[in-house]
Amino acid sequence: MITQNSFAMKKIILIVLAIISVQSFAQTTKSFMWDGTNRQYIEYVPSVYSETEAVPLVICLHGLGDNMTNFSGIGMQTLSEYENFIVLTPQALVAYYYTYEIGTAWNSGASYMGIVLNQTVDDVGFLSAMIDSTKALYNIDPDRIYVTGFSMGGFMCHKLACEMNSVFAAVASVAGTIGNTMTTTPELAMPVCHFHGTADSTVLYVGNEYGNDAEELVNYWITKNNCDPAPSVNETLPDIAADGYTVDHYIYSGGDYSSEVEFYKVIGADHEWLFEPSNDITYTIKIWEFFNRHSRDAYVGNEELTREMDVKFFPNPAGNFIYVSADKSGEINLAICNYLGELVLTKKGIQSGLVDISALENGIYFIAAEQNGKVYKQKVVIAK
Repeated sequence: MITQNSFAMKKIILIVLAIISVQSFAQTTKSFMWDGTNRQYIEYVPSVYSETEAVPLVICLHGLGDNMTNFSGIGMQTLSEYENFIVLTPQALVAYYYTYEIGTAWNSGASYMGIVLNQTVDDVGFLSAMIDSTKALYNIDPDRIYVTGFSMGGFMCHKLACEMNSVFAAVASVAGTIGNTMTTTPELAMPVCHFHGTADSTVLYVGNEYGNDAEELVNYWITKNNCDPAPSVNETLPDIAADGYTVDHYIYSGGDYSSEVEFYKVIGADHEWLFEPSNDITYTIKIWEFFNRHSRDAYVGNEELTREMDVKFFPNPAGNFIYVSADKSGEINLAICNYLGELVLTKKGIQSGLVDISALENGIYFIAAEQNGKVYKQKVVIAK
């Protein structure tokens, strides 16, 4: 059921958003080697976080030519102080066309005249490893992992919605759709929220050269989620700000496993992220409100997502090998982080058995095993 209980929270957030540029909470820049390249991301842990409570995880993806530091300014970190979730803002790699530097770009499925930026970069693998590393360090609710992004980051959101379909509880895109080269289709329903300006001069509302159009995207997810074709909400938001924009708001509900598609059509807006009071809507707040309505536990009854997991690691302390024992069937994805939170070892698609950890030095490590959407984690000491 849709609720509108965020007015008080908005008043607080609008005040705090004004001082985002000087905030200094628990923000850390982290990095690890992935596919032979050093990859970076900003981790933000709110001051209210406690390891005794499982919290949501929100991934924020910047656009073409942007960077993680700049995109951290959308206010999601500030909002996390009030709503208690962890925020990760990763950095895309610089892309080149022959020898010409284009700027930072995700391998998002978007293309132009057959050109796909960073086509050989394993961004899906990098983001998956980043999530696994964070799960190993913090008490993350595996049923409440979300991703949002702007422009090319929005395109990347939809790629993740298809290729990491069982990981995310919901996605929200701003001015980014499904790229032209995308062929993977989601196996499960995915709650989706999309924002698009009708005057977008970069990713056109109609005539998008990099992927499908805004309303085509909305209709794609309505069909995939088996939502009712008629919107349960069809309204125009109050036109208060003198920005020349009006916001049409739609919700298509009744989808499989309580999924829905929410759409904000901003009449007259260009390629931009909107904030109150300059605009009639704050995208960041609306995105969190959407995320906060959705959880993977809506899939109760789906055997693949609710299978109990019981994974053990021994011996502990360990030497050059550690034995992974799973009581249930299914592939296991393993991530090991050192005490600094750096990802030092991953193993994908393994079964019960010995895992070689001889490359790791003596010390304290955090190990996380994911199987069928469930996560088991443990502190492990290596003493050779």
